[in-house]
Amino acid sequence: MKNSPVTRFIWIRHAPVEKETGYVPDHDPNARYDAGAAERLGRAMPENARWIMSPLKRTRQTAEQVRQHLNHQAQHPEDEHIEPDIIEQDLGRWAGAQLADVWQELAPLPKHNFSFQRAETQPPDGEKFADQCVRIAAYLNAQEVRIAAEKDTRTHVMFAHAHTIRAVIAHCFGLAPDTALSIAVDNYSRTIFDYLPPEPPVTGSLTPAGGNWQLMGLNLPATEA
Repeated sequence: MKNSPVTRFIWIRHAPVEKETGYVPDHDPNARYDAGAAERLGRAMPENARWIMSPLKRTRQTAEQVRQHLNHQAQHPEDEHIEPDIIEQDLGRWAGAQLADVWQELAPLPKHNFSFQRAETQPPDGEKFADQCVRIAAYLNAQEVRIAAEKDTRTHVMFAHAHTIRAVIAHCFGLAPDTALSIAVDNYSRTIFDYLPPEPPVTGSLTPAGGNWQLMGLNLPATEA
């Protein structure tokens, strides 16, 4: 199985966002610019890759920041597109609200020791993290089918969000959504998975006991480019 072709997904959390002290960030705020982090991330970009971005401004702006610091032409994306399915969890009416008001609504609900919400917490007019995990799992399942059909072994650079990346890890490792909420995902960080397609059953062949997704790097900071 080690000699089989793999498809690499490099998940990048966007740059820090503009936000007002005492308020939950808006659903679609602008990204701030850290030239040092963007430069180091640019140097780490693979060649001949596909770039895929969430529709929200902060991921597209982060991709543009990184693009400014690519070392050579081969690092520019082979193609790129916007993917709605990898958008961040929608916090509904909590997005842009005063933190004090949100904490008051959360006070009677079950608590999480590493997150302000539990996976089953329902933001008003928004999306539960547990539902985001289902959405991301469906996206990855569709990618597995597409990769098999196209025999696609290109590297995919995914400009996305913290909860999106947590949901990816949950799917790849079979984690409960509440467990995934305990995973740190920093701005400008890379989380890298290789997808190894299942082999046709052959007598005596290895079974995919470890699943088909191998973690190659978790929350790698841009400083380790």
